[in-house]
Parts: sequence; C-alpha cells; structure tokens
Amino acid sequence: MKKYLPVLGSLALSALSVTPSAWGSAIEAPHGAARDADLAGNTVAAPDDGASTLLINPAGVVSRARDEALVAVLAFSFNASYENEATGYDGKSARTPVALDLWYGLGEYAGWSFGVGAYGALGAAFDLPADPDNGQTSPFTGELAILNTGLVAGRQLSPNLRFGIQLSPAYGKQRVRSPTPLGTMDFKADGMGLSGIVGLIYTPMPALSLGLAYRTTGFVDMKGEGSVGGVEQDVETHFVTPQNVTGGFAYQYSKQLRLLGQLRWIRYEDFERGDLEFDETTALDQPVMAHTKNRIRWGVGVEYELVPNSMIRAGYTEGKAMIEDDALMPIMFDLDNKMVMLGYEIDYGKFMVGFTTGYMHLKTRRVSEEENMMAPGRYTSDSDVSAGLRVTWKLDRPR
Repeated sequence: MKKYLPVLGSLALSALSVTPSAWGSAIEAPHGAARDADLAGNTVAAPDDGASTLLINPAGVVSRARDEALVAVLAFSFNASYENEATGYDGKSARTPVALDLWYGLGEYAGWSFGVGAYGALGAAFDLPADPDNGQTSPFTGELAILNTGLVAGRQLSPNLRFGIQLSPAYGKQRVRSPTPLGTMDFKADGMGLSGIVGLIYTPMPALSLGLAYRTTGFVDMKGEGSVGGVEQDVETHFVTPQNVTGGFAYQYSKQLRLLGQLRWIRYEDFERGDLEFDETTALDQPVMAHTKNRIRWGVGVEYELVPNSMIRAGYTEGKAMIEDDALMPIMFDLDNKMVMLGYEIDYGKFMVGFTTGYMHLKTRRVSEEENMMAPGRYTSDSDVSAGLRVTWKLDRPR
C-alpha cells in the first residue's frame, strides 16, 4: 500500500512548477506557447519575448518585452496507455490540453523594467478507464487545471549585464480517482502556491549572450473533500515543486542567423518532500512521490530571418524520465522523450503574428513484476503534432 500512493498527487506536481506538463517526461515543461515554443524552450540566453521572460529567464524583461503585450495559445494531443498482461487490463486515455500565455510589459521606471503575466495549461490529464470484467471498478484518473502568475522586475546592472527576478503565485485545482487496497479513492482539491525565479544575461561581445536562470523550490498547498472505499473525508496535499538551474548561449552568427543552446538541471528529488494526508483513512498518508531521479534536459535552437520582417525558428530538446520503475503507476507516468518544434512569425509593424507546430516522440517503458509489484506492464504515450497561435502588440511608449 505504501508503495502505491506516492504517485497519486504527482500529476498536480508536474504542472505546478511550470505549465503544459503532460507531455510525457516533460514534467518541467520545456516551453510555453509563444516564441519559446518555436525554439523548444531554448531561450535562457535570449528571452526576448514575454513568454520566455515568464517561464525561463526574468532578465528578459530588460528588453523589448517590457514594451509589448502578448496573447498565445498552444493546443497539443496527449495520448497515454497502460497494459498489464497479468490482469488483462489494457486502458487508453486521449486528451487535448491547451497551454496559454498572457503578458503585459509595464515599461521602465527609475531604471527598472517591469512586466506582469500569466501562464498555465488546461485539460492535462491521465484518464484510463475502469475494467469491471477484471474487478477494477475505478478508473485511473489524474487531472489538473493550473494557473501561474508572474510579477517580474529587472535592471541593467552594467552595459554587459542584465538581471531579473520573478515572484510566481499559483492556483491549482486537482481531481484524482484510483483503486487502492482500501477501495476506490475519489477526491477533488484546490489551493494556492508560490515559487520564484532569478536570472542573468551577460553579453561579453555584441554577437554573444550567455544566460543563467534559477527557479526556486516552490510549494502548492491544496485542500479538498473526497472518499476512500466509501468513507467520506477531508484530504490535504502539500506539494513541493523542484528547483532547477538553466544555462545557455545565443550567438548571432550573421545578421539573419542566430544559434541557441542550453542545459537545464532539475532536482526532481524535491518532489519527495511533499505529502498526502487523509482525515479518516490515515493508513494512506505518505509522501506524494517516493522514487525520483534528478535529470538534465538539453536542447538547441535556430532563428533565421527568411525575408525582412519574417522570422522562421526551429528547436530541439530531449530529456530522460524521472520516475523510477518501482514507482510507476497508470495515474501518472513519464517517458524518455525527444521534441522537435517549428515556428514562423511575421512583423506587421504595430503587431506581430506567430504560428507554432511541433512533435514529441516518447519511448515506451516495460516494467516487470520484480521491478514493480503493484503495477507492472507496458506504459506508452504519444503526442501528435501541436498547433499554436500568438499575437504580440508593440506598446507605443516614449523612451
């Protein structure tokens, strides 16, 4: 029993640290829904837009982002399946989550640049059906709606160095349904959380920028009501979201071409500091997640001015699964993944319009009974082509 529950809250955890987390092992989402999506998130050294400033490096507010407003939407398919040959269970889940970015640059005051925004994902879920023929009357469901806000301030510390800081309050709403040894678990919970980011951009020469960003450990406390085996009770979940460090470069190879690359180290072990508590069925109280591995995610990107006022972008990123084999469960699992993104943006003068698409390949995991007694079997997921649209308005402000 103690081995079963550590992943029940992890779907919520996955999205709280960033946004569209349901993309397989992208529990730390590589990107949001705007220009950073075109580049697969490789913008730590060139966070020129509001979305990159919010999600990746707040030092980006000391740029054109402080004088822009942005609305961006990115929809992507997310399919998951779990097959257990021993029990005969074979369930599939299909959802179409939507990631959203909102940004408004507040301009510059007394040498400081400011901006505010919101980012999150709706519809991200694992929702595998029940199987009454095999005695499983409950589905495997883990779903979450999450909204992060970002309050950003930054300053030019020297001619070659920019600094930014972000305070990130968050609101999350969670739903979990799952079989347990004590009967069906079914609960809803919601609550508030907080994290922060600090970032630097150093420009040692006009053609080269180096970026560094640190996202702090965060927390989200949720409270709700539900039942276990028909016993009504209150539920509390305390989530601790992982800290990460991202470093990278942006090199202006020519007037038309810029090359980007980065590494992100994610301390997934922070997840294990969270806990799940039941008011009546205290035998199920335990850490939210028990067995994780810290991981490094890497990627590269390219921006090319195809014709004047027209930019094409592409990005690639990959990462390893962070949940160990003995902790995998159908309610939430992650897979090794590789992602390719492509974007196109047109500058119309007062505003810009951008389009994004992409694909993620996820590697199937097979777990034996020796490795995982509670949920052995075959874990599969895929994400078909995503599609996004954004509009950026240039705010007319005197300098």
